[in-house]
Amino acid sequence: MKKYAYLFLLLVFLLTTLATTAQPDDDLLAPPEVVGEVVYIPFPVAITLDGDLDDWAGVPVITVERGTMTSDDPANNGAFSFAVASDGELFYITMESVDANIVTGQHGRDFWNEDSLEFYLNLSEDLAVSAYTSAIFQININPGDIGNSDPAVLTITGTNSGSAQVRAYVFETGDGWGFEAALPLPFTPEHGQEIGLQAHANGSVAGEGRDVKLIWSLADSTDTSWQNPSVFGRGIFFEVGRTDIPQPGAATESTPEPEAEAMAEYVIRVNQVGYFPWGIKIAVYPTEAEVDVPVEWALVAVDDGARVETGLTQPSLRDRASGDIVNLIDFSAFTTPGTYQLQAGDAYSAPFEIGDDIYRQLTHDALAYFYHNRTGIPIEAQYVGETWARPAGHVTDNNVTCFKGVDNTGREWPGCDYTLDASGGWYDAGDFGKYVVNGGISVWTLLNLYEFDPEAFGDGSLSIPENTNDVPDILDEARWEMNFLLGMQVPPGQPQAGMAHHKLHGVRWEGLPMLPPTEWDNDNAHANPAGGRYLMPPSTAATLNLAASAAQCARLWQPYDAEFAARCLQAAEIAWQAAQDNPVFLYGNIPGEGGGPYDDSNVQDEFYWAAVELYLTTGDTQYYDRLKASPYFQNGGWQPGKESAMYWGDVAILGTLSLALHHDTLPEADSQIVRDQISRIADGYLNIIEGEGYRVPMPVTGYSWGSNSGVLNNALVMAYAHRLTGDERYLDGVIQSMDYVLGRNGLNFSFVSGYGTHSMMHPHHRFWAGEPANGFPFPPPGVVAGGPNANPSDPAAQVPQVAGQPTSRRYIDHRDSYSTNEVTINWNAPLAWVAAYLHGNH
Repeated sequence: MKKYAYLFLLLVFLLTTLATTAQPDDDLLAPPEVVGEVVYIPFPVAITLDGDLDDWAGVPVITVERGTMTSDDPANNGAFSFAVASDGELFYITMESVDANIVTGQHGRDFWNEDSLEFYLNLSEDLAVSAYTSAIFQININPGDIGNSDPAVLTITGTNSGSAQVRAYVFETGDGWGFEAALPLPFTPEHGQEIGLQAHANGSVAGEGRDVKLIWSLADSTDTSWQNPSVFGRGIFFEVGRTDIPQPGAATESTPEPEAEAMAEYVIRVNQVGYFPWGIKIAVYPTEAEVDVPVEWALVAVDDGARVETGLTQPSLRDRASGDIVNLIDFSAFTTPGTYQLQAGDAYSAPFEIGDDIYRQLTHDALAYFYHNRTGIPIEAQYVGETWARPAGHVTDNNVTCFKGVDNTGREWPGCDYTLDASGGWYDAGDFGKYVVNGGISVWTLLNLYEFDPEAFGDGSLSIPENTNDVPDILDEARWEMNFLLGMQVPPGQPQAGMAHHKLHGVRWEGLPMLPPTEWDNDNAHANPAGGRYLMPPSTAATLNLAASAAQCARLWQPYDAEFAARCLQAAEIAWQAAQDNPVFLYGNIPGEGGGPYDDSNVQDEFYWAAVELYLTTGDTQYYDRLKASPYFQNGGWQPGKESAMYWGDVAILGTLSLALHHDTLPEADSQIVRDQISRIADGYLNIIEGEGYRVPMPVTGYSWGSNSGVLNNALVMAYAHRLTGDERYLDGVIQSMDYVLGRNGLNFSFVSGYGTHSMMHPHHRFWAGEPANGFPFPPPGVVAGGPNANPSDPAAQVPQVAGQPTSRRYIDHRDSYSTNEVTINWNAPLAWVAAYLHGNH
């Protein structure tokens, strides 16, 4: 009777769903799948994670051969299979890939770019939601973990993977590899209960990157599950022994994000924060076609709807970087403070303010970024609020040794027989690494802001623990990083003594989201090289960053702490000599994972910068002779069309800017060279602004990683030109650069968190991961995203909806987009600098 009853029920099932599936075996624990739409999850089923799949007997197996990129070789990533079950507390899944040539460990943590298997779960109550919440997971498991004996020790990636508590056993098979995994369910399943479910396989047949993508859910036809959970299929819990077969229900309508809904109404692009009464005020009105007749615009008061100013748009032009046809609205003549919107036809802008204090708070919030990201100290609620308070991170950096082992190029590194106190400093970006070359330019920018305007951030001006010590707070904040840089210097008596270690981080990228750990096993005994945190080898570039920033530190700290100033100067002079002795000790990606390479094959710009800072601090002619002999003295390393005046790998202009600040101490001829050089570079950026529809100092050929920092650093140079010459054109250039960052761009989007109607909310950051219920807050206000990237390199941004756009639109506000939406110290530093300059010029 059991056999015939089951066949009758199966026939009913097939007729009801109109699905074409194979007739199941008698011993199946659940109905077969509705192809590409529904998988039944039998429960309760007892599963043990051990690589032995005997306990999966009777669980239906689904085989997938379709996707956006299929393999021509059935034996090599031609298909994958999966099965799912539950014991009532845990969700279980096993997946296997047919894979004759397993490719793993060749793309860092970009496991999606080689052989790997992924499963996705939507355990929320909204199966139609189109954006990830804390109850939706993407789990990528790779064959690098084959043979792991502890299911809890696993390398996983994917959205929310760090909070999913996944355990897995990865194994080889006769024709490839696979795994079985488990994770806790947030509910006790009931018969017929539905969840979102998806399964993917990534394959690399040739080993040069992903060339196979297989996808189970038929709704995901463009590989967007990483971003859009609404394209998942369904998993329906099926109680073993039941005879009724539950059917999927209709998906509930997901509520659209209020911001996205609101911004659809705002067509005219403006600085969403505001404009100065006395400053240039330009908005951009994009249209679908060029128009020969100007369009009438009106400035409307938000409080009563009154039209307070009208005018006509300027002629249309095509903005090459965005592809938009734009019309400019110049309302600079209007000076009355208040809150307004622009209107042209049926189009409106987001509301904005006209007032003198539009950047007052931004200057403080942008500088608060650095306290938020300090290591080795608790981030206290009294300074940042309860939302962003957290325990101290990586206090164990006070005792760390050198990396020892083989890097990803096959080179063996011997390690060292010393440890350093490399505590303190700032987390560099969204991860937990600390890098000397990025620290150097960031410290310079903060110290230069103080040197540019010593009264701007006095004691008590910032919300930091040191704000009552009679020292300007901006110097206190920079000192936190400076102490770390000093701690990275190789001690006397060691090989390369006096040089600086390039960076400090773990050998694996940390999961996301993740709270910075207070303590970490640095593996100083090299007993667990897979999990250690190490000093990476010294480099000439890092050594000269230390020399330059420490020399700058020495002259600025002399009035406040002569002992600390002397320590900085001694370190700078020792580092300078060490760099002379090791002028080409360049750096590559070691150990190949867990931190960015920051490799630099040209260090002549660092030699020039360090020589300038040492000369300005000591007056020693050896440094003056060295800087005068550098070709960078004449041009600062700049040429027409250059995207950014400076970044961590191109620092020559830092030296020129420091000389410009002290140009009166130079011989008149040299002083004139420096001033002319600054004006020439600033003129280049003004010319770029005039040629771009969105009035940004970024050439159409630009938009590399961290493009927003290029815009802000170029604005910094124009601010120098304004100060040196008094020419208001340069101040206009600075204002328009900030207009771009705060919303007047092709995306109609403010790249600074908390500033603007539609602003960045989902940075690539371990702690600011946007899961408040799980202890991971959204970012505090004043954090700037990297911005559009012409060549995005993360899966979140490599989809056609992003990577297929014109260059200035290749951005996504997504936590996994490290190549467009990461945040870093050397991007927030110029944001703070430029905001402070503009606020100080009102």
